[in-house]
Amino acid sequence: MLTSLQGLVNRELPRIYIIYTDMDENWLKTLKKYTKIKIQYVSADDILEKFGNYAKGYIVYDPELPDTVNIATTMAGLYNCVVVHPKDIPWVEKHSLKKFEDLRGKFKNRYKAYLWAYENLWPKCDHRLLVPMCPGPPIEPRIMQVAVRDYVVALRLFVHYLDPNDPMERDLFIKLLKDMPTNTAVLGWHGEDEHLTVHLATCNNKFVVVMAHHYGPLSFANPTVWSGITVSPEPKFKLPPIRSKLLGGKKIYITFYVTDGDNLQFDYNLKSFWDDPNRGKIPIAWTISPFLVDVAPFMAWYYTSTATENDTFVSGPSGAGYWYPSSNSNYTTTQLEVTKRYLTRTGLKFTEILGYNDGDGAKYMEALDLIAIKMEYNELRWEYFAIYNYICAKYLIKYPVPVIFGVYHYNEEYANTFLDRIEALKDIDERPIFALVVSQPWDFNVGGLARLKETVDKLANMDNVTIVNFHEFSMLLNPKYGYEIANKLLGKVKSPENLENVKKELSIAESLMKKHLWEEAALHINDAFQYIDVIAEG
Repeated sequence: MLTSLQGLVNRELPRIYIIYTDMDENWLKTLKKYTKIKIQYVSADDILEKFGNYAKGYIVYDPELPDTVNIATTMAGLYNCVVVHPKDIPWVEKHSLKKFEDLRGKFKNRYKAYLWAYENLWPKCDHRLLVPMCPGPPIEPRIMQVAVRDYVVALRLFVHYLDPNDPMERDLFIKLLKDMPTNTAVLGWHGEDEHLTVHLATCNNKFVVVMAHHYGPLSFANPTVWSGITVSPEPKFKLPPIRSKLLGGKKIYITFYVTDGDNLQFDYNLKSFWDDPNRGKIPIAWTISPFLVDVAPFMAWYYTSTATENDTFVSGPSGAGYWYPSSNSNYTTTQLEVTKRYLTRTGLKFTEILGYNDGDGAKYMEALDLIAIKMEYNELRWEYFAIYNYICAKYLIKYPVPVIFGVYHYNEEYANTFLDRIEALKDIDERPIFALVVSQPWDFNVGGLARLKETVDKLANMDNVTIVNFHEFSMLLNPKYGYEIANKLLGKVKSPENLENVKKELSIAESLMKKHLWEEAALHINDAFQYIDVIAEG
């Protein structure tokens, strides 16, 4: 009930903030620390008493058919009502709310409920966003998706939990997708049907922005508050500095990368990593959603303004929106219009792509101002690393932008095994070596980043191993960008001998780039940096 009322009230102005979890309290305290926004703690009865007049009535959903909570939520947005469980009827009537609709016994099954909603409610909804939300048991063993329902009500969106594996429900889901304008978003998926949902969305010229997945039924909380708190100027994700004193020579370069930032729920909970005392002591590339600047500009500002020289931000897959180029290459050029707009707004210079292929990769490089692309989700097979001369990147003929892939996976449970695998690199004659280490957020379940910090300290004591941030790592692999950075630093090289050596290596790199020999040129950029000992700001 409160979440639907929150949507009605916050449609005008952020006034109601609901604390579901400790993270909600954490963010509220952070907001209070950095802004002058006044906060008052009140009870649910206080809220209903003060704001109950925003609702024209209440809609009762049917606990015997849980999907009716989704129908009721859609109706609440369209008809300015609140959603109630039958047991809460006396409570809301005590506050003078009257029944608008009772969905108990109205539908024979979930499909008929959603079909009725499609025919009667969908034409009145905003078609820019479509919201799959778990209604809870027995449809799913997980609890009902509560958070984000305020957003649904405020924006008058359509909620469903159609199963794309069921032929009839899949057909109805596809009808919804086809009715939506091109380049609009689906905010999650049914059950574990991530890949099928993203595929279907892509095939219909849509993308996914994960905001309402059952991964966190109480997260992303209060989007009607966070989207209404503006920041001026608009936040941009700055690049960390390039510390040239770390670079150059026959080294083993290692950097770390955390996935799943396309999921706004993860971006919300990223703060648990951000508060970790070891964050900033380890070079980590954090994937993040470019849409955070719209959904929660304060959070985007907070992350970028408190980032360290070891924190690099990468747009989650596959740019602005989660979609698979391999599922619909005809959509790529159109989708990249959105991605270009958001990457320009946010200052993001890296993106991950899932469903990568070289043809669409070239379109990304042509359309966007990228330093590097990170391909696929997890690390690729070891043989792939060897094929590419132990440089975890490949190049397309026309473009210097490296397509970087992971070659190791870090999980705190297997930290010692990971160290042994890195130690084995000393037996490889090829130098330099570039190794990207991929992790998922749940790979740090026990001790946060503490175990990773211990691991990194051990790596730093290995011969010729250098731990760098993702910006430095990518700069060395992008010869054109590395050439530009090195040229900017020439005036700061004090030794005449070093200056001559830098110019020599850059001249060779320039000649190789004219022939599109990107990897060979990158190796000479790396050699140039062994003679440069200054810091270049990102």
